[in-house]
Amino acid sequence: MIFSLILGIVSPLLCWYMIPDFNPITKPLSYFGVAEITAWYWNASLIIIAFGIYLNAQKATLKLFSKIRARKALDTLLIISVISLIITALFPMDKTIIHRVSAIGFFLAYNLFIFCFGALKSRKYIRQGMFSMIIGSGMLLSSLLLIPFPSYGVFEIVYFLMALIWNGKLMYSRVKKERKITEGRLSFIASYFF
Repeated sequence: MIFSLILGIVSPLLCWYMIPDFNPITKPLSYFGVAEITAWYWNASLIIIAFGIYLNAQKATLKLFSKIRARKALDTLLIISVISLIITALFPMDKTIIHRVSAIGFFLAYNLFIFCFGALKSRKYIRQGMFSMIIGSGMLLSSLLLIPFPSYGVFEIVYFLMALIWNGKLMYSRVKKERKITEGRLSFIASYFF
């Protein structure tokens, strides 16, 4: 998961370095998927990031939600978004209809997943749930960046930064909680023997 988060930061920067005349105001990030010099790297990165997104969210969903209906709804949205992102990588921008439909599917499903994750989580943990709901709302509002800019490159950058922040926070919280549980078990075992 850490590799996937790092890849989410490094991939666009490396592709931008490889194509220095790239301008997100006039071209979408998907351009990296059709440019000969970055195509294989960009598309492979998207697939790895999709699996990272899935693993991070799946682990958190299993740990935080005990109700099966809530988990099924979240899993459905998560699977739709991950499959859409993989299809977006497999069918680059030059395959316009498939690419656009899958990209829209990813943006909408993942945005809805994060918002619903927060709404369901806020039943027990209001502050943590509100964080996800605010990120989900911000991701939706970032689509307003499509109005002033001729391309959706700026929107994609803002959207992915918010997704990166949310995934990083989710992973950090989960690892911190797992570490506490492990340390608690180890201290219990140590107190039993000593």
